Amino acid sequence: MTDKQEPDSLRRFLFEQSLVRGEFIHLQESFLTIIEQHNYPPAIRRLLGEALCVAGLLSAIIKFDGRLTIQFRGQGKLKLLLAQCDNQFHIRGLVKWEDDLSYEDLMGTLNDGVLMIMLDGGPSKRYQGVVAWRGNSLAESVEGYFRDSEQLATRIWLAVDDSQAAGLLLQIIPSKEKISDLQEEIIHPHWESITKQADHLKSDDLLYIDYEKLLRALFPQEMIRVFSAVSVMFQCTCSRKKSADAIALLGRKEAEEEIADKQIILVTCDFCNKEYSFDRVDVAKIFDDQDRGASSHHLH
Repeated sequence: MTDKQEPDSLRRFLFEQSLVRGEFIHLQESFLTIIEQHNYPPAIRRLLGEALCVAGLLSAIIKFDGRLTIQFRGQGKLKLLLAQCDNQFHIRGLVKWEDDLSYEDLMGTLNDGVLMIMLDGGPSKRYQGVVAWRGNSLAESVEGYFRDSEQLATRIWLAVDDSQAAGLLLQIIPSKEKISDLQEEIIHPHWESITKQADHLKSDDLLYIDYEKLLRALFPQEMIRVFSAVSVMFQCTCSRKKSADAIALLGRKEAEEEIADKQIILVTCDFCNKEYSFDRVDVAKIFDDQDRGASSHHLH
């Protein structure tokens, strides 16, 4: 075992003698790929790294096939924060902002918009929950959401530097049956003890120390079962088909005016900056196919 973290991975673990589970996530190559796609200032990089870690951690504890999104939309300097992770642990993220922002400024602007957790498992399996901003941190806000909306005691620790991001989540395992007063008397003090020990974590510990060594150092008296690592990687869901759909939404008149003016329509993915090029023939085909599809539906 090395003293360094295993990059771009998520590890689950379980406290054998209590109803507490945990997860550890570490992002390096995936984090660098995402933050280098745009000219993000340091404060934005830190916030995006935190959001990506939270998206990955929550994707691991919520059983679903689809994509989980951490999203903030605001009217202040921070316009949009988006961090997504699917059930295969493919992540991507995006921030839109204006003017110079310190990290403290960012935390302040998060009071002026709407922070949400969204699950997309298909047309009939969509969910979104509003996250109240608490404690001037993303971690505390998500903790509060699980405590108030899901009645699940949850703690999150996050750390980000110039080249990597990491996070630790601890949570009481939900029970299908009502917990008795006697069980509560046992579970609650143990939970308090475990989280108090985890509060000794420093940012460098999360970023640089191998997670198994870290767990042993934090919880020397606990029996912990560690599960196999899951790889985390950047993957964008953009495609030429989705770009063509975006042009179709413009409408034929506006698209043809754009082609007449520029000879080509370039659609750029906000997430990965990949460009999709459409010439006059491509644009005509988009709307011809759209017309044929509409006629086909009318015939049936």
